[in-house]
Amino acid sequence: MSSENIVKTNPPDLHVPVDNLYTHVVSARAGLVHRIGGQVAVDRNGANVAPGDMAAQIREVYRQVTIALAAVGCTWADVIHIYTFTTDMDSYLAAERDIAPAYLGASPPASTLVEVSRLVDRDWRVEVQVDAVGGTLEGSTHE
Repeated sequence: MSSENIVKTNPPDLHVPVDNLYTHVVSARAGLVHRIGGQVAVDRNGANVAPGDMAAQIREVYRQVTIALAAVGCTWADVIHIYTFTTDMDSYLAAERDIAPAYLGASPPASTLVEVSRLVDRDWRVEVQVDAVGGTLEGSTHE
């Protein structure tokens, strides 16, 4: 499914999205839906990436989401919802505003952002899950 099958709307009776980092309503024509599970700052060998460095962890997580999307034939333009969990809202917001637009573009997906007391590993500062439409059922497996 291509991005022309995704319609993003900000109803005029709702507030303007903060810093244009999300869209209130995202609709997709019927098609294949992919749920990319929560990605955290861990390299392919299982080692933590940049413990305690929020900006570096956001970059790593977005890099991983990009890889996961590509594995099913999607890009960030196909993302209809991003779910973000962070252990430090202020630090996350300060860093995200400089990093996210390069991935989310001028018309970002719907978004949920939640501060949590901790993630599974105490060194992780951010976890991101996305839903995307389009692509294929063909995917590579990690062996």
